[in-house]
Amino acid sequence: MAIAAGCYAIWGILPAYWNLMSELNPLFILCCRIVLSFAFAVSVLAVSKRLKVLRDTLRNKAAMKCLLPASIIIACNWGLYIWAVNSGRVLDSSLGYYMNPLTGFLLGILLFREKFTKLQIAAVALALTGVAVSLIAYGSFPFVAVGLTLTFASYGALKKNAHADPVASIAIETLIITPIALIFALVFMKDSFSSVSTANLLLLLGSGAATAVPLIMYARAINEIPFIIVCFLQYISPSLTLIYGLISGEPISAAQLISFIFIGLGLIVFSVALVKIAKKAKAESVGANKA
Repeated sequence: MAIAAGCYAIWGILPAYWNLMSELNPLFILCCRIVLSFAFAVSVLAVSKRLKVLRDTLRNKAAMKCLLPASIIIACNWGLYIWAVNSGRVLDSSLGYYMNPLTGFLLGILLFREKFTKLQIAAVALALTGVAVSLIAYGSFPFVAVGLTLTFASYGALKKNAHADPVASIAIETLIITPIALIFALVFMKDSFSSVSTANLLLLLGSGAATAVPLIMYARAINEIPFIIVCFLQYISPSLTLIYGLISGEPISAAQLISFIFIGLGLIVFSVALVKIAKKAKAESVGANKA
């Protein structure tokens, strides 16, 4: 669970990183992000002498059936997210990721037949109340928020089904869309290359690691712990994003504050549920060893 919490913490502070490049075209940032993520993931495999894992995964038809659509979906998610952040819609994107754990919780139950406790249901009910308050107060259909939650929840479900090596899966996902990103950048965004300052160049070079590292952590968490737990822990990320949005000067309404309180309470209750589950599992393990 520490790995899942860590990846969400990184995602929570990434808006500050993308915002440093706000003068660049969001689509150009996306193209660079895809290509450099691929380079980073392959470099990690090469340095660790695990390129064979990449080849084996490419030959695994069952895994590729999941990784192929996952690569397209996560690219759409990245593009929408960067556009939202650079368009001053940080709180809007935060709402999307507040909605995602609820979507993921539902998928965990329906697709993966995962069990849940009454305390976890109470936590989801609190979070759902908070999201409902935000949606009602939004005043119009939140296209950005809904787009983000649907793409990321779908991506997570596909990754769960792929059962692929975390680093190799990221390498493959970015490999699939790297040619498209390169062609798009070179054909339609030639002017963007000339407008990149030295500072932005360094930031773009770092975008590969900034993108791939949390995704690798997420892929490992997805493979090792229940989907509903991975999804619910995601509330860490939008909470940090929300704080960044407030620091950046975005206004917060009374409805948003109420929503944040309900979701925060839900996260606390869910954490208590996880602690109880862990204690119960430990007690059962001790009992089994004694027997």
